[in-house]
Amino acid sequence: MNINYFVNLVIVLNIVLTLSANVKSASIGFKFKFGSFKEKPKIWLQFWPKLISTLIFLFVLAGLFGIGKLKIISEDFGFARIIAVFIYVISSWLQIWSYRECRDLNTPDIIIFKNHRVIDSGIYKVVRHPIYLTQILQDLMVGIALMNWLVLSFTIVLEFPMLILRANYEEKLLLKHFPDDYLYYQKRVYKWFPFPIRQLTDGFAKKKRANQ
Repeated sequence: MNINYFVNLVIVLNIVLTLSANVKSASIGFKFKFGSFKEKPKIWLQFWPKLISTLIFLFVLAGLFGIGKLKIISEDFGFARIIAVFIYVISSWLQIWSYRECRDLNTPDIIIFKNHRVIDSGIYKVVRHPIYLTQILQDLMVGIALMNWLVLSFTIVLEFPMLILRANYEEKLLLKHFPDDYLYYQKRVYKWFPFPIRQLTDGFAKKKRANQ
C-alpha cells in the first residue's frame, strides 16, 4: 500500500473514532448548570489556545488532500511517518482517557467549579497535564505523518507555548483554591513527563556537596 494512502487512512479512522468517543466524554462534563462555578477567569488563554487547536485540526483535514504538504519528501521518511502516525493514534486515545478521568469536571474552559477537586487518578497519577501533553504530541506527530508544514509550524510556534502558558495559569488558579491539596499533588506528580529529573538533579547536588 502507498505510504500516503496508509497514513491518510489511519488518520481518518482515528478522527472518526476519537470524535465519537470525545462526544461521549464531553456530554458528561457539560452537564452543569449556569452559575455552578466559583471562578471563570476572563483571560485570553480561555479562547486563543482553543482557536489555534481548531485551526490545526482544519489543517490536518486539508493535509489529507495534500494542502500544506512539504515539497521535499523522500522515501527515506516513510518509516518515520509510520512511527509518527502510530504515536499520534496512541496520544489521541491517551487524551480521551484523560478527559474521562475528569468526569463531571470535563470542560474546554478554565473553570473552578463549586464541586471542584484535585484529580489524581488514572493518567493524572503520572503527569499533571496529560490533556495538553497529548494534544501537543498528537499535532506534532500528525504533522510529521502528513509532512505538513502548516500543522507543524502552528503547533511549534503557537500551540506549544500557548498550552504551556495555559497550564501554568491553571496551576496558579488551583493553588489559589486548593493550596494544600494541589501543592501536595505538585510534589508527588511530574508536570509534563514522568521522568525522575528531580531525583537525578537532587542526587547530583548531594554528590557535589559530599565531594566539597
